[in-house]
Amino acid sequence: MNRYRTVVLVLIVAFFGFLSGVALMETHALQRRSRIPESVDARRFRLLDQDGNVRAELGMPFGEPALFLYDSKGKARAWILLEREGNARIMFVDPEDQAVWTAPPTQNPQPKPE
Repeated sequence: MNRYRTVVLVLIVAFFGFLSGVALMETHALQRRSRIPESVDARRFRLLDQDGNVRAELGMPFGEPALFLYDSKGKARAWILLEREGNARIMFVDPEDQAVWTAPPTQNPQPKPE
C-alpha cells in the first residue's frame, strides 16, 4: 500500500511538472512571436483610421521620400517631402487645396518691369 501511494504521488508530481513545462513553452513562444522587429523594409506605409480610411502615408511617390497627412474626407492636407534636388519642403493646405503655409516659403513671381 505504501509503495502504491508513492507511485501515485510520483505520477501526480510528474503530470503537474509536465503541464508546467508546456505552459512555460507556450509563454516563450508567445513572447517570441510578439517581438518588435528591429527594422521593417517596405516601399510604402499607410496609417488607417478605425473605419479603414487612409489618414497618413509614408512612401516615395515621386522617387523621393514623402509623408502625407489626410483629413477625414481623404484629402491631403499636409505633407513633408524631399524634392528631386534634395531640398526639403513642408506644406499645409486648406480644404480648397490653397496653400496656407509652406517652408521654405514659395517664391511668388515678381512682375517684370516694363
